Amino acid sequence: MSIEKAPDATFTYIWGDKMIAFHTCKTCGNTTHWSDLDEGYDRMAVNTRLVPIEDVKDISIRHFDGADTGQFLD
Repeated sequence: MSIEKAPDATFTYIWGDKMIAFHTCKTCGNTTHWSDLDEGYDRMAVNTRLVPIEDVKDISIRHFDGADTGQFLD
């Protein structure tokens, strides 16, 4: 599955420690994903609530401690 849109189809919102940019669709207003702004990390996230269940039902879930350690909990 892929989604193709123009590079300016989203606007970004950066706050707090300025390490993550949240991308929001200019058409529907949903936050589609976030991307990392810190070159020391290799991470990103996709809002899978926008994806049909049949496309994501077999994806494994990794729990993440975003409050304290910044590490995966598995």
